[in-house]
Amino acid sequence: MDSITKGQRNLLLFLLGIAILVLPIRFLAMGNFDDKKSIESQYNERQTYYNSLLEKDANRQQYIADTEKYKADYEAVLAEFPSELYQDNTIMYLQGVKDKYKFNFPSVTMGEETLFYTLGAGAVGDVTVADNSSASTDAAASDVTIDDSAATASGYNCYSASFPVTYEGDYKDIKDVIDYIKNGDYRMTLDDVTIAFNEQTGKYEGDMTITSYAVNGDDRTTDHADVNVQTGTNNIFGNPTVKSTTTTTTTTAQ
Repeated sequence: MDSITKGQRNLLLFLLGIAILVLPIRFLAMGNFDDKKSIESQYNERQTYYNSLLEKDANRQQYIADTEKYKADYEAVLAEFPSELYQDNTIMYLQGVKDKYKFNFPSVTMGEETLFYTLGAGAVGDVTVADNSSASTDAAASDVTIDDSAATASGYNCYSASFPVTYEGDYKDIKDVIDYIKNGDYRMTLDDVTIAFNEQTGKYEGDMTITSYAVNGDDRTTDHADVNVQTGTNNIFGNPTVKSTTTTTTTTAQ
C-alpha cells in the first residue's frame, strides 16, 4: 500500500480538526439550545398566567362582591331544606295541615330517609337495593341500604324520605293542601296522587305520596317539633258526682 501523501495527511488533519470543533457544538451547544427553547416556553406560559392575574386583579372588587352575593343566594337555598328528616316533625306538619284545612289523613306511613346526592360529588352510586334480582326504582325504603362511606363529613349530603298517606276532604281543600305543600317552608313534592268521590260521605278521598328533602352537613341543625301530648288520667270516667240517697224505714207495731 502506497503511503499517503503529504496533502492527504493534511486533509485528514483538517477533517479531524473540524470534527473536534463540531462535536462539542453538537452535543453541548445543541443541548443549550434545547434548554433555551424550554425556558422560553416556560416564560411564555408564566407570562400568560401573569397577564390573566393582572386582568383578574383589575376586577378584584367585582369578584368579591359577586362571591358574597352567590354565597348569600346559596345559603338562602340551603335554608329551605331542614338538616334532618325527623318523623315527629312530619307528624306535626301533617297535623298542621289537618287543623288548617279540616283535612283528614286516615293513615300515614312513615318513610326512611335515603342518601341520594352529595354536593360537589354528584349522585350517590353506593345506594343499592338489597335484592339485586328484583332491583327497581319502586323499591320500598326498607329494602334500600346506604353505604355511609359515601357521605362526606365536611360537605353537604342530600337525603329524601317518602311518606305515603291516604286523605279525605273537600275538593277545594285538596287544591289548597296541594298549594300549601308546594309553597311550604321546606321543599316537598307530591307524587302518585289519586282522587275519587265517596258518595256515602260526600268527600273526596285517595292516596298521595309526600316526599321530603333535607341537606345535612357542616354545622346545620334542625329543631325537633314541640310535641306536647298529655297522656294518662286518674279516672277514665272523669270526676262524676255521686248523689247521696236517704232510706227511711217505717216499723209498724204489732
